[in-house]
Amino acid sequence: MDYPVVLSDNTAYYLTHSFTGKQSKLGTLFSLNKTDYQTPGRNIAIYGHHITNTCSGELMFRPLLSFKKKTFYENHSVIYLDSLYHTGIYKVFAVVNLVKGEWDPSTASFASDADFLAFIRQAQARSLYDTGVEVTSADRILTLITCDRSYAAADGRLIVLAVEQ
Repeated sequence: MDYPVVLSDNTAYYLTHSFTGKQSKLGTLFSLNKTDYQTPGRNIAIYGHHITNTCSGELMFRPLLSFKKKTFYENHSVIYLDSLYHTGIYKVFAVVNLVKGEWDPSTASFASDADFLAFIRQAQARSLYDTGVEVTSADRILTLITCDRSYAAADGRLIVLAVEQ
């Protein structure tokens, strides 16, 4: 996947418009304004559709659904993120299915190291499989979020969490 990401709380707009502003069922990958790319923050969360445009071949976040199988993870465990401020290499540590509203995987700031580690442990406990990847209180993570209708119809979500290397 190689797409631009916008920073905005206008989720309704970016779910239905391309990066260039054109109407699009693919939408645009986006992060909420609480996400800090510049420092960067402890959790960079990116949302996106998992649909495919059959005309252009654009996949958006559709490949994330492949992470539900551990064999896919074993061959594709590294994610690269380039932003205006930072280039990061991340290793997937958890793959989570959940129902929208059950848990906030986009939490961007944490009151303490203990709160951050509780968030990490929550992700690991919910993970579809154990990756064996360790995350410490000093780490930063990347969280990719998409719909997963095969899990809980319209409210199903698939979350792929990765720790910066």
